[in-house]
Amino acid sequence: MKLNPIVKIITVLSAAALLTGTVGVSASAVVIDEEETVAAPAETVSSGDLPSYYSSLDEGYVTRAKSQNYNDCWAYACLSVLESKLLKTGIATDASSVDFSELHMNLWAITRSDGTGWIRGKEDAGYCTIAPGYLSSWQGAVLESDAGDLSPDNKISGDQVSTDRAKYGVTGIRYVSRDNMDEVKRAIMDNGSVTAGYAKNNTYLNNGISYYMPPSYSGTNYGHVVAVVGWDDNYDKSNFRNTPNNNGAWLMKSSWGENNSLKGFYWVSYEDKFFLEPSKYKPSYAIESIEEITDSKKLIQNEIFGATYKYTDYSGELTALNRLNFDDDFYLLDKVIFETKVAGADYELYLVPEANGKPSADVSGWKLLGSGTTGYSGYTCADIENVELTDSTASIAVKLNKNGSDINIGVDEWVINSNNEYVFLPSPKYGMSYIYKDGAMTDLLQWYKTSLNDDIGGTFVIKALTVKPDSGDVNLDSKININDVTLIQEYNVELEALSDRQQKLADYNGDGIIDITDATAIQLYIAS
Repeated sequence: MKLNPIVKIITVLSAAALLTGTVGVSASAVVIDEEETVAAPAETVSSGDLPSYYSSLDEGYVTRAKSQNYNDCWAYACLSVLESKLLKTGIATDASSVDFSELHMNLWAITRSDGTGWIRGKEDAGYCTIAPGYLSSWQGAVLESDAGDLSPDNKISGDQVSTDRAKYGVTGIRYVSRDNMDEVKRAIMDNGSVTAGYAKNNTYLNNGISYYMPPSYSGTNYGHVVAVVGWDDNYDKSNFRNTPNNNGAWLMKSSWGENNSLKGFYWVSYEDKFFLEPSKYKPSYAIESIEEITDSKKLIQNEIFGATYKYTDYSGELTALNRLNFDDDFYLLDKVIFETKVAGADYELYLVPEANGKPSADVSGWKLLGSGTTGYSGYTCADIENVELTDSTASIAVKLNKNGSDINIGVDEWVINSNNEYVFLPSPKYGMSYIYKDGAMTDLLQWYKTSLNDDIGGTFVIKALTVKPDSGDVNLDSKININDVTLIQEYNVELEALSDRQQKLADYNGDGIIDITDATAIQLYIAS
């Protein structure tokens, strides 16, 4: 394997590791950088309709502080944020119904039996990008009650962990940082909490509840990831051991159990050197959208680990495609999910047919699925008006544009540490991802080989959520109502035609005949 000399920087810490980088499209390498510039503290004054004090804990949207067993604080923080999202939205009504298994995520994120995935054991440090991949791939989270026998003493590979027990699928993830404190606060109010990484050093802990590492600190960093559940703009700066310039603090939930007077919660100064700091520790994120996983939904994807880096086009426009194999039973396209770190980018989504075993470069045959603007940096979820998938293999194209700005899309690219040891290895294949530019279609792996002399490469993070229609949903709109009854009646008097798939859905009673009895049965279903 050949490694590209272009380096991106990521930070690897003992209890958490968070990816960062400023290079464009590149192959990956890791160095530990303790000398990165720390951004100046953001303004602490709230604006607009944001209150000076808010706590999701007070509102009942936060579960109790658990105690981590390994260096897996990243798993505890992520699942706490998920639990808060479910409680905040009312999907879950009490904390006992959203107790997720951190061990399941930890074991899922250890090295696969073929040597790919996150190259780590269950006791090793983790990476904050693990959790977004785990959740957005719908391979987790798994309730403790559904996790089964996950004895940590068993020596298993990540691919031996069950991936069919997740109850909720995450579809949108917003990246946040203290560069925009209002966005962080709104994300907490809207979603219950956000994750954050910082450097842990008990020297700066005061009275067991208040923490502030001054920007002047230059010693060793031991990373820790937590859930941020509130804030207080007026939290007195005198509460900290080293006095910051201004009042104000975040309320965080840690994973060390109920070990202090706040039962495992702490106040962290707005001016802490690393807390929610955007360049050294990231991503910090909120869960924006989620839905229950059912037998009628199927997520189609080429990767399960999410974005470990980004593919960037400096012209301000790019078109990336994932070539997907669809399930014949799940033939309605309901949503498209993709990752980009560019907020405010215009996007268009297309369904691209095949041409000679790859996506067609003839854009006249592309079907526009929808368009919009990315509201934030992170995983964007775009709703599709239930487009019927007629081919077993087709591509989803994401066209991104932002005038005057570099544009990027997430890729699950390989990562190494400062000793040239792999931290993450993807398993891409030719025929998975493509770049469309200037009328030509290029396989992403061929681009890596030609442009970077890189034999490993990666896969774009573009996923399709597909739906299997219920019997009776004749017009394929994911609803069973009087419109379906009318369509059956019009079919029977030869005013409307039905496709083979629609005819199967119209035969509601399963007798092989589409007639008034099917229409009547659907009407009775609607009435009941």
